[in-house]
Amino acid sequence: MHIIRQAQTEDVEKINEFLTKAEVTVEGIEAWLNYFLLMEADEDKNLIGTIGIEPFGKIGLLRSMVLSRGTVEDILFLIQQALKLAKDKDMDAIYCRVHNQHSIQLFQLLGFQEIEEVDIPEVLKESNVVKSVYTVDKSHFMYISMNIVDK
Repeated sequence: MHIIRQAQTEDVEKINEFLTKAEVTVEGIEAWLNYFLLMEADEDKNLIGTIGIEPFGKIGLLRSMVLSRGTVEDILFLIQQALKLAKDKDMDAIYCRVHNQHSIQLFQLLGFQEIEEVDIPEVLKESNVVKSVYTVDKSHFMYISMNIVDK
């Protein structure tokens, strides 16, 4: 069993170490820590997963989804909890980028839809993370409206 909780200021160093080890960008996490969730092992409280939402007004960009161990169900549960957090924060939509067909199918299970690059909101296009995606082949953007997410 795992515990999912909202990140706190005292978690920043642990998050940075975890994400750096996974070779995931840690830039700016402190600024959106209120939108960051941790998955910890129930038995020893070791960090085994993270997911964050970088807010851009009423929309968000899923970031830093890393799971060091776990099942597909754990991944789905972590994403679902991030969507609930976004709903609680009164966001309108969440966007993400995926790199393979398996990820696309996983996000589609949760209600995400593929979106063309030209349809990505301008505020997201200005993000350094999104700008870096344009250089990655086979990168797809997906989104979900918070209207279909249950609290």
